[in-house]
Amino acid sequence: MLMVETPARFLGRYRIVDEIGIGGMAAVHLACAGSRDSRTWVAVKQIHRHLVEDDAFVHMFLDEARVAARIAHPNVARVFDFGKADDTYWMAMEYLHGEPLREIRGRMPYDLACRVIADAAEGLHAAHELLGRDGRQLGLVHRDVTPHNLFVTYDGVTKIVDFGVAKFSSRMSDARPGIIGAKLAHMSPEQVQGEGIDRRTDIFALGVVLWKLTTGQDLFRMESDLDTLAKVQECNVPRPSTIIGDYPIGLENIVMKALSKRREDRYDTAHELAKDLESFFALPDALSVYLRSIFADRIEKRDAHLRWAEETVRTIDVGPMLKKPD
Repeated sequence: MLMVETPARFLGRYRIVDEIGIGGMAAVHLACAGSRDSRTWVAVKQIHRHLVEDDAFVHMFLDEARVAARIAHPNVARVFDFGKADDTYWMAMEYLHGEPLREIRGRMPYDLACRVIADAAEGLHAAHELLGRDGRQLGLVHRDVTPHNLFVTYDGVTKIVDFGVAKFSSRMSDARPGIIGAKLAHMSPEQVQGEGIDRRTDIFALGVVLWKLTTGQDLFRMESDLDTLAKVQECNVPRPSTIIGDYPIGLENIVMKALSKRREDRYDTAHELAKDLESFFALPDALSVYLRSIFADRIEKRDAHLRWAEETVRTIDVGPMLKKPD
């Protein structure tokens, strides 16, 4: 059978195959790099063209790309490349075959929830420890640690995504007041009060996620933003054992420490939080089995989509097109 080559569209050196997500700010495409014999799937995020004139948004987008591209850790989604093409900006990211944590409904088993949060904590620790070219810590804080930005792969690995509102303790993002991307219900008390923040703000947000995963309830979220804001400021955290009678006391102590109102009483680093969770968490294989049981239909559809994508690009060798000019 004669195979007809499909016309290819490229952003940078990545061949665009299909749109896999769209939001108010950007579209996400499934794309590939490499040759017929060695192909890598990536997700390419592309700003909507009407937003290119918004200098603050473009600045934030490029900040995210530059920051994430410098973090090399298995629990942080990698950014490979970014650039400008077709009158807009794009970034090529690791393609994650899995689900954002927000898609997991209800309570998770304690050991699986602890595995998710421990992985996320290690990824955040790598970001928090990021060094500048002068060898000094940059003081990076994610600021938007929510179930939307914690991604769990079907292989059982949790990855931090979306550093779009991250900020260093002293750098360009600080000069852009008014851009608030963090979700109120996961903010720390100092964050909603407009005080200076550090890595312990991200640790608090992880505590909020862990509290919800293990109790099945929202901690601070209310019907209105104003009511949610008031709950965060008050920071009255019920002990999980008052909701779940057999809640493990050791895990409860970890949760309550992460959620201390005074940042001085929280974990000093996300790595310390991850270490304390070690005695509770399951192996990645157990998390993978759990995810594959609750997302069986989605996995089948996404596997089929990847097979379709492979067939779509099979007839064209993109290798020669990916060579950078001398």
